[in-house]
Amino acid sequence: MLIFRTFLAALILCSLSLVTLAQQAQLPVQVWADSLQVSELDMSPDAQRMAMLMRRERGAHPELIVFDTDDIQGSLQAIQPEGLIPIGLRWANDDLLIVNFILESDDKGRPVYLGRSASYDVTSGEWTSLIRTTRGGDIRRSGDNLMNRLGIGRVVSLLPDEPDYVLVAHNEERGKPPNYYKVNLENGRRSLVLKGNMRLENYVWDREGNARGAAEYDKSDVAIVTLARLSPEDDWTEIGRQRADSRDRFALLGFFDPEQPHLATVRSDEPGGDRTGIYAVDIRTGERELIFMTEGFDVIDAVRSPRLADGTKVVGYTYSNHKGYQRYYIDETYGPLHRGLQQAFPDRNVSIERVSEDGKTTLVYTTGPQVPGQWYLVKDGKVAPVIGASTEIVGESLSPVDVYTYEARDGLEVSGYVTIPANMKAPHPTIAMPHGGPWVRDTYGYDRWAQMLANRGYAVFQPNYRGSIDLGKSFWMAGDRKWGHEMQNDIEDGMQSLVEDGIADPEKLAIFGWSYGGYAAFAAATRGNDLFNCVVSGAGVSDLSRLRGGLSGSRFLRRYQMPTIAGVSPVDLTGKVSVPMLVVHGDYDETVPVEHSRRFVEGLEQAGADHQYIEIEDMGHSPFFFEQNMQWFPELFEFFDTKCGF
Repeated sequence: MLIFRTFLAALILCSLSLVTLAQQAQLPVQVWADSLQVSELDMSPDAQRMAMLMRRERGAHPELIVFDTDDIQGSLQAIQPEGLIPIGLRWANDDLLIVNFILESDDKGRPVYLGRSASYDVTSGEWTSLIRTTRGGDIRRSGDNLMNRLGIGRVVSLLPDEPDYVLVAHNEERGKPPNYYKVNLENGRRSLVLKGNMRLENYVWDREGNARGAAEYDKSDVAIVTLARLSPEDDWTEIGRQRADSRDRFALLGFFDPEQPHLATVRSDEPGGDRTGIYAVDIRTGERELIFMTEGFDVIDAVRSPRLADGTKVVGYTYSNHKGYQRYYIDETYGPLHRGLQQAFPDRNVSIERVSEDGKTTLVYTTGPQVPGQWYLVKDGKVAPVIGASTEIVGESLSPVDVYTYEARDGLEVSGYVTIPANMKAPHPTIAMPHGGPWVRDTYGYDRWAQMLANRGYAVFQPNYRGSIDLGKSFWMAGDRKWGHEMQNDIEDGMQSLVEDGIADPEKLAIFGWSYGGYAAFAAATRGNDLFNCVVSGAGVSDLSRLRGGLSGSRFLRRYQMPTIAGVSPVDLTGKVSVPMLVVHGDYDETVPVEHSRRFVEGLEQAGADHQYIEIEDMGHSPFFFEQNMQWFPELFEFFDTKCGF
């Protein structure tokens, strides 16, 4: 335990070292290949205890750690049921933690990761399964018995008025819809709340644990229909729908006002407009009223109160802009607190994570380009650090990030981010790193891959090319059927703008992307314009004809997304590749099958192109584990250092 406490003390102290030194410290590849050491920190409602997940050794799985707020080093407890990997936690009340696990198993020799859920009593040290999967025995025992009996379910709602209970969804049989149970966290006893059916899904629950909203697929209209009701005794009523062909957006966020149960809060497009906003919909009449909208960007969600007893109380809203996702608080307590913290940490994203029952203690999480993660406690007007996410990746190893806007060749304004290697003179060797998706977006903050490359001396450019989401409907739809064309131009035009601004060295440019970003890398290599010295593609699409089902298996999403996927198939153009390429793919990728990279590499071999191919056994679409990253991170560094002329 002494070694453990010494480690934790180092973690706390090193996390505060945020000032960039005169010479940036280059970190070894093993550091970047591993996960951050601390995650999922949460505070109990009485503010007496905290819990977190911590990795103590290189490549190790995280452990569940519980400690007292006023005596961190003297009260540490490491709790780890045998055979289970904790991946998430939250306090349900002062004594009970809800912990989500994965259980490593296999299916015909392939790795399979099964979800499990349990509660942990920090006073008695006992575990309780949230869903019984076998009969008999003591389900609160640790070790193998616990591992076998932990439920295949997920917590769908806390019950603020009954803190000893939660609502859990549980799939009783494979392929069947889940049933929903009210489960006692102390003994695992359950009562059926709602029996699942094949018609409805995505239930939305109110504060009392009633299913007030649901979604239904209308195959005749190819639409997701949102339904609502006043009580479990009432019939379902349609309050909105999302049609695949029109690309309308509509989502039920919740029922947040117990005094007005007829009002549903939804996220929806403005009628005939370009932005999404937050609306209140009267489910009795269908009338809706705008609650919150921003100029030129999309609103994303409602911010629920960080105080558990407040339940579904809305204290603010999140919205998107060029910098990323922002929070606007309407609450008279949390608003001034958040603004004050944001002023204290101007280059970070600040999140109010938890507020104690008495309102006197607040847990705050901050992150930014040069801060992988840092937690603080706010009490009596003072801010004190709790712990940082890493002892190894700290400020002096990281680089600043700037929001960068530019004009594409057709006049469209595009934004992105540039990570500039600390204490190095421009122009820099620069790597374009387009995000995956494509229906996602990059945001301002800590990005491991961008910082990893900047730590090696490269500037990194992350464009939110057309087709990225949450920047307005027209910008999103501007990417339709533009794969390898205007979407690709946005990436190249950003690089040219960086050259013109003296940031990027025109003789030292590269591109590296994963998933759709991997497609963009394939496309860049086959354009024949020699803009990039070298190309790295990870898990990339190479043949658009193989996306007949879109990027998802559901009928709605095939109709929703498939018509937007059209353009260049790089696999048909491998003869144009004239620069060195590194291609990486997992052989267990079910999102973008490995055949995309295998066929592209076959084309490179036939063309005699300079290339290297790394296929990682048992890896899915993304490299999550240390062992997987160590199979390609060293080669990535070597490739940029030797093959790109940098």
